[in-house]
Amino acid sequence: MEGGVAERTRVAFVGTYPPRRCGIATFTRDLADSVGAAGTNVDAIVLAMTDPGGQYEYGEAVKYEIRQAVKGDYARAAEHVNYSGVHLVSIQHEYGIFGGDDGVYLLDFLSALRVPAMATLHTVLKSPSPTQRSIVEKLSRKCAALVVMSKVASDLLQTSYGVDPSRVHIIAHGIPTMPVVDRNQLKARFGVAGRRMLLTFGLLGPSKGVETVIRALPALVAEFPDLVYFVVGATHPAIVRRHGEAYRGSLEREAEKLGVREHIVFRDQFVTTEELCKYLQAADIFISPYMNEAQVTSGALSYAMGAGAAAVSTPYWHAQELLAEGRGRLFPFGDSAALVDSVANLFRFPEELERVRSAAYAFTRPMTWPQSGKAHLELGSRILAANPPRSIGAHHTRASSLPDFRIDHLKRLTDDTGIIQHATFSVPSRRSGYCVDDNARALIVALEADKLGGSLEAARLVTTYLSYLDVSQQADGHFENLMRYDRSFEPSALSDDCLGRAIWALGETVHLATDDGHRLLAKSMFERALKAGPPLGPRGTALSILGLASFLAAEPDHQEARGLLQSRSESLVHLYQKEAKEDWCWFEPTLTYDNALIPLALFQAYGITGERACLRVARESLEFLEELCFHDGMLVLVGNSGWHSRGGAKAIADEQATDAAAFVLAFRGAYVATGDRHYLQRMRESFYWFLGVNRLNLPLYNSLTAGCRDGLGASELNQNEGAESTIAFLMSLQRMLELVAEGLEHPEKDEQR
Repeated sequence: MEGGVAERTRVAFVGTYPPRRCGIATFTRDLADSVGAAGTNVDAIVLAMTDPGGQYEYGEAVKYEIRQAVKGDYARAAEHVNYSGVHLVSIQHEYGIFGGDDGVYLLDFLSALRVPAMATLHTVLKSPSPTQRSIVEKLSRKCAALVVMSKVASDLLQTSYGVDPSRVHIIAHGIPTMPVVDRNQLKARFGVAGRRMLLTFGLLGPSKGVETVIRALPALVAEFPDLVYFVVGATHPAIVRRHGEAYRGSLEREAEKLGVREHIVFRDQFVTTEELCKYLQAADIFISPYMNEAQVTSGALSYAMGAGAAAVSTPYWHAQELLAEGRGRLFPFGDSAALVDSVANLFRFPEELERVRSAAYAFTRPMTWPQSGKAHLELGSRILAANPPRSIGAHHTRASSLPDFRIDHLKRLTDDTGIIQHATFSVPSRRSGYCVDDNARALIVALEADKLGGSLEAARLVTTYLSYLDVSQQADGHFENLMRYDRSFEPSALSDDCLGRAIWALGETVHLATDDGHRLLAKSMFERALKAGPPLGPRGTALSILGLASFLAAEPDHQEARGLLQSRSESLVHLYQKEAKEDWCWFEPTLTYDNALIPLALFQAYGITGERACLRVARESLEFLEELCFHDGMLVLVGNSGWHSRGGAKAIADEQATDAAAFVLAFRGAYVATGDRHYLQRMRESFYWFLGVNRLNLPLYNSLTAGCRDGLGASELNQNEGAESTIAFLMSLQRMLELVAEGLEHPEKDEQR
């Protein structure tokens, strides 16, 4: 920040954010922009609060989305901040935008936060409930500063909440910079040239008090026949959800009854800031007829004064401060007759009307957003000076405790045809033959081993496994999945998984292969496989998406692949929307095997398409799996001896290595897509399942053979070390070694970041 506290400072703003339609969303955006503009070395990012059911296409400033009703999102958001180089957090506090009773979930965010925070209180109640008082008291202790926008709010924090006054700072509500313009020209823009114009704006609801103004209009119109009253603003979304547009309709009927309907213009729209400024600059008098005195902040009134409109308001707390010393007029709540007198007297005496406008405009010059940004920046600098940043991002030099990457057992299971499916203990069981499923997965492992290590052995394995896929592919793009040891194909039904895994492996080959021959063959096979039908089920669809994502990394202009990825990810989203229930956030009525690969596919699709529906469904479905499969930091998988159906109990016995690997990959993909470090911890916990952090406290990885045992039974290990489990372990280890290369592997690093 300015003042040399940090070479470059990152500030995170927490609040609602456009395109969500609410006043705090606009405030958060304007505050973040003004703070970012006030310092040459300041970066502003946003953590956006999303209401239940809300789906918003946020802009680039939004780096994290907190779902209001999802308690776990709050601590995760704090972890995201902790590890994103953020130095300071600015919270926009309003009880209703956070989850839990009166927004108590916000305290989870603050408890997990390791950087200093300041909170702007948009509501301060004179008689709070016990929960509301407790939340503010805890905010005052957990935050380095509380910001309010009026003196009355500052006084209330001391009298009603016992907050230390030294922790409270008054910074007026920011307003746009609006130069003086020709009011009549703007009136012509709105079709009321030469007429007297009254204005009320903001989200419409019963507390706005518009009825009071409508009831004053007959007397005002009788004296000033050219008068027109603009009511600008959409109905409050909460009102619309509960009652539709019944309230707006009641206002229109009231105006008809009083004979003033032709003197009222209802603009049912959520106007942009630019449009709002034009309305305000055109208005002669701005009327703020709120029905409740307990309002410590009014952005609408601040904006109106900043536009040079004469303000007439009910005496709510903030209005009393802003309009003191002749800067406007006050009238009693709901008193239409008093409103008539206030407005009429201003119109009768144009000199007084102009004086009030000028006084309001001059008073608000220090409130413009550039000035507000500087004030917040100065406060932030003082907070950082008193709270020096911790050593976030420090790296340890300790060597990785992960097993070495060894392909000993992979080679043992592989002959010149392909990888043999099963083993008896550590000995290949040749009578089990081969399958596309295992050779496709082995191809992915060998490709990455070849790319990272460049060994002749890994390159040979790539050739072997790709060759197996080639001989197994049919003319229509499908694959014969099973081959006997004598190299004759075993008749079998078409398999979604087989086709999907082949597409995944071929896409990875196009992306990762170091040999042009491998790449060209894989591309030809890949394009043929894409034409195979019939439609795939959820796992086959997910596996094919993984292949399409890898293929597009190498061939980004391939329109057919891009279109298929889009349509297949949409099909998974639609399936989820059809099947998911409140207590069952999944794509099918039963959880079976490789479950986590489905959210992984949607995370990868989101990385390419940017479709937030993919991200939302990926997160929700992966969180559902987390709730079912993690217990005190330990992975307990859905057992293959019965699986888990909606309404039933989760099977425990026969936990499979491939399911653990699916979690490792899914959490890695989730971290890449979101930057949320919570997923890194879950990724580690999933990998540790192989090393003995599991239900039986027994390691599945055999360090002597470099193979992986086939699963956890009810009370003992399956001692066989077949292809599927060994490949699953190696694929998981490769993902973990990526963390080492990126400096992310050790949990201790997270503690110090």
